[in-house]
Amino acid sequence: MEKYVVFGPMIIFMGFFLLLILGFFALVGKLVIKGKNQEWKGEVIDKSNFEKKDEDDHVSHILSLKVQLENGEAHNVPAQPDFYNQIKIGDKLEKKKGALWPVKIG
Repeated sequence: MEKYVVFGPMIIFMGFFLLLILGFFALVGKLVIKGKNQEWKGEVIDKSNFEKKDEDDHVSHILSLKVQLENGEAHNVPAQPDFYNQIKIGDKLEKKKGALWPVKIG
């Protein structure tokens, strides 16, 4: 009986913690699959570079491209520094189904 009093709450806590971890990985997997299933073409209409400071005064840059899609919608697309520096306003981008990131197309 004493085993259940001592180990019961620990087992319940571990089960709850395991469910949280599994839920997190399921959410991340769903977002990656959703991103890979998208397919679009568009034109870059704006570039953004936001600076974010943390508590230690460390500055991180958040780079984003605003893309006007062929269907009229505008989306903000995060960009790596190399890709961000290669792209100019007016460039055409294409995101193919199965790819995680768009590519420049002429």
